[in-house]
Amino acid sequence: MIHELAAQRRRAILDLVATRQYATIGELRDATGASASTVHRDLAQLAHAGVVQRVRGGVTRAAAPSDEVVELRHRLARLPRVLETGDLATVQRLLTQALHTCERLRRR
Repeated sequence: MIHELAAQRRRAILDLVATRQYATIGELRDATGASASTVHRDLAQLAHAGVVQRVRGGVTRAAAPSDEVVELRHRLARLPRVLETGDLATVQRLLTQALHTCERLRRR
């Protein structure tokens, strides 16, 4: 029951941010019926998941991931399937490419 309420609040927060791009803590409190501290906890969870970005006094949509982040996710998502085939050369290539992408991201 408690998890369902939290999920409903977070969905309401995401819906509001999706339509308005920015929302204040007060607006989120009004939209969810939760206290400010509960809204802050929900925002912390959503920000940790990367779906929103916290800013002073409220929240905005999360920035779109860079092309390099998308590339990294794609390479890593392929790993389980390649591991199942036992193709270690492809596993090594994917991991090497992923590590190079991580290095480029770190240098930013």
